[in-house]
Amino acid sequence: MDEHAAIEGTGIGLVITKRLIELMGGEIGVVSEDGKGSTFWVEVTLCDVARPTSTTAISANTPSRITADTERHGKTILYIEDNPTNLKLVKMLIENRSAHSLISAPDASLGLMLAESQHPDLILMDINLPGMNGYEALAELQKNSVTRDIPVIAISANAMTSDLNKGRTAGFVDYITKPINVKALIELLNKTLA
Repeated sequence: MDEHAAIEGTGIGLVITKRLIELMGGEIGVVSEDGKGSTFWVEVTLCDVARPTSTTAISANTPSRITADTERHGKTILYIEDNPTNLKLVKMLIENRSAHSLISAPDASLGLMLAESQHPDLILMDINLPGMNGYEALAELQKNSVTRDIPVIAISANAMTSDLNKGRTAGFVDYITKPINVKALIELLNKTLA
């Protein structure tokens, strides 16, 4: 007998998966038979057939999309993040829902070099980075005449009111807490990149 057979999950993974699939405009379902098991299925669009030629607005009746004027080929976003899962989520959102492009760095040192050489339109910055933390990296960006005007949004699991206030006082244009609220992130990107 399998030693893990008696261990049951809470089902939270399925709830998260369902929500992510729905946010991507897809569907998830299950077919189950007693004594035989269950089959889960997922349907998602892997690429857009056609992108709109003008700016798309968010509506309460339509899935959230990052807005972009595709005639200008969108904007460049730099995400400085050492967590591969968070990076994949944000990358998926940006690539599948906008004409923007994403570049990334796993630590602040590389992120600072990319910010100076690529001059992105927006930087998303994790606070708890290896080596130099997000506050230190922001201070370096602010000292550099090439990068000081790039808006930087903090992304962190530190979610106390004092953390948010500290981030805004330091100079972050806004502060998103983890786990990332997809709708809030999309709305903030739309507002900041407008």
